[in-house]
Amino acid sequence: MSVNDPVLWYLLLSVLLLGVIVLLLVVVFRRPKQQPLDLSSDAEVEIPATGHLQTASNALFATLSHELRTPLNGLLGLAQILQEESPTEESHAIEGCARHMKAVIATLVNLSKIQMEWDDLPEYREWVNVYDLMEQIKQDSVFRADLCGMVIKLKHQDKLTRLRGDGDHLRAIIENALFGSIDSVSLIEVPTSKQTLEMSWITDGGELKVEIVNPREEPSNNRRQEIEGIFQMTTGKNHARMEMRYLYWAVSSALLDRYQGRMDAVSNEGGGVTTLLSFKMEQMKASASSKLPIGGLRLDQEGRQSKAMLPFPVQLSLIIAEDDPVARKLMATVLGHMKQQVVFATNGLEVLELVKESTSCDLILMDIDMPIMDGMAASLALRAGEAGEIGQHVPIVALTAFGTLSDEGKFKRVGMDYFLPKPVELNKLREVLLDVINKQRSSGE
Repeated sequence: MSVNDPVLWYLLLSVLLLGVIVLLLVVVFRRPKQQPLDLSSDAEVEIPATGHLQTASNALFATLSHELRTPLNGLLGLAQILQEESPTEESHAIEGCARHMKAVIATLVNLSKIQMEWDDLPEYREWVNVYDLMEQIKQDSVFRADLCGMVIKLKHQDKLTRLRGDGDHLRAIIENALFGSIDSVSLIEVPTSKQTLEMSWITDGGELKVEIVNPREEPSNNRRQEIEGIFQMTTGKNHARMEMRYLYWAVSSALLDRYQGRMDAVSNEGGGVTTLLSFKMEQMKASASSKLPIGGLRLDQEGRQSKAMLPFPVQLSLIIAEDDPVARKLMATVLGHMKQQVVFATNGLEVLELVKESTSCDLILMDIDMPIMDGMAASLALRAGEAGEIGQHVPIVALTAFGTLSDEGKFKRVGMDYFLPKPVELNKLREVLLDVINKQRSSGE
């Protein structure tokens, strides 16, 4: 089998899917079951230290999710390169399946964060353009909607409205509500025709209202009870299989509560379900964003090859901090096509040494989870001047396999300028490099 053989890719994805199933089981059984105490003897009773068990369970969960996402991101990166060089329906399907699997893992991690860190969940308030956000969500949902025999039609109120809040939270509210709706489509019979899933949004007073009309969605008579049950999961002898739609809706509902919002669902007379999200956020009108939404490499290109890996007319001096060899190889391949000068480090301490020794550095792409010194600690050290004046001002890109609730805000607080979740999408990477070049030109460097 060659690297381009779809069968090989499907086999690899099947192995990862088994890993996702294991992760699901960890989530279901992550709360330790209290065993009845045996009081029939005079022996001293040792009460289980549930706090330590919970901590161990959380550590296992975090380790599993990271170890699953690392190879999954590698597959997605390879799929992007294949799509860039020779777009095919097979590589498009592989990328779509892998993204679906990654969304499942992200939902489980977000549920864990909500359960364990709710009171301390960071919130980074910024102005979010609703038009751009909704277009991005649409792009990222096209593949799974297509599998269910639907095309997504999006209706905007305008291109100017911005909401002040955490962009991660806002995206998770809307995206998970949409994913839950799509996952409620019955696939007992393969769809033979396309129907339109309609999404729209408006502002009404101080509220944002998002409507999702899915003509194929199967109504759920006990949606609220099932969602509440997600947050009351514990171990036991008998567990029915959880439906992913309720996991998606649980994330969306929990965040809606944080923003004084609600989710309502009504059955349509002609079939399907209409879901309405409403919540309060500070609003403002501003000029239309110049940044276009970037989804996968294959969307809205009408079969034409993307130009994401074309060489730049300017060569930047880049430091890439990445401990995973597969990720380093992918970045070297992509940036080599772009004709950029790259030096690699495997931990944050090496980054500090490289910056100290360099006479110029245009950009640092910093992995977050690294040995010896992680990306956040390295960024704090750079901004504090521990590597000299260059480190205080050089733009830093956060690279992370996580990309879950509140991550982007957390990275910005330690001085990181950009945020790229893994697998790094080539168009988004190119946008960052262009932004750095344009800022250098405008400052006369």
